[in-house]
Amino acid sequence: MITETHLHGTPTSEVFKTSEVHNSRITEALLHCTGIGPIRLAQLHEAGVRSWSDVVSSAAQLPIGRSSPLVEECQRCLEALELNDIRYFVDRFAPLDKWRIVSEFLDETSFFDIETMGLEHNSPITVIACWHRGELRTFVEHENLDDFLGLLDDVSLLASFNGSSFDVPRVLDTFHIPDLPCPHLDLRWTCYHRGLKGTLKSIVSRLGFARPTDLQDADGELAVHLWNRWTLDRDHDARELLLRYCASDVILLMMLAHRLAERDVTSHAAWWRHLPSPALANSSDESTRSEGAVAPGAFGPGSLSKLRARRKRTA
Repeated sequence: MITETHLHGTPTSEVFKTSEVHNSRITEALLHCTGIGPIRLAQLHEAGVRSWSDVVSSAAQLPIGRSSPLVEECQRCLEALELNDIRYFVDRFAPLDKWRIVSEFLDETSFFDIETMGLEHNSPITVIACWHRGELRTFVEHENLDDFLGLLDDVSLLASFNGSSFDVPRVLDTFHIPDLPCPHLDLRWTCYHRGLKGTLKSIVSRLGFARPTDLQDADGELAVHLWNRWTLDRDHDARELLLRYCASDVILLMMLAHRLAERDVTSHAAWWRHLPSPALANSSDESTRSEGAVAPGAFGPGSLSKLRARRKRTA
């Protein structure tokens, strides 16, 4: 069993240090294959069979019975990898192997977080922050929240922390869509199966990451308060702090993903410079419109924004 401080017998801090070898790791995911559990996986490893290519090339010599389903699945995985079909792996991989998806497709992953008007499970969304293709974008209710749908059309893999239980259901309900147009990976459970348990804040704290000083004590309850100050009092400072808080969790999520993928995170300080600046707090209504707004039609005529019924605005 993997513990919080040790992975495969090695201290977590050592495993996560410097390894940059990631292209082959996804091809070693075999636990989702029919008939493969820990014992048979160990048998394959002892025979020198570790990857999909190994299975396919040595099908006749596999040290297990009924190997045809395994061979067929490995062939399908190789085809999916060739086609860059990320959803295939998200839908099929065993929980213990989903970190391999992060490792393989980290550079194509978009990270997002939301804030809501209350702490209840059905509270309306107020703010969405998303790191997408090297940019931090923010979307605000009554301003440009609908544009997040257009961005989703361009996402290859969407990652969140606890998004399966909270963020994604709120997005589906807010925009009246049956499912996301892109595969989604909840890194909370990827972390759990890698021995990293707890909230996003507690996990990244143990890994040595923290939000900027002005956001150290921020939480969901404060986010609700900040939204009320913005909508009721037009407090621009509150608006900017809310955007910074939401975006900071996205940055932390990126750092966590890099650790899961065993990538170098030494340049993470540069990511914080993408946060909305408190210096913008006294800007006019027009200038405080999020720089993350996506231009209409930026992702083509098939945008979900044009296919769905216009959602009812929240009060």
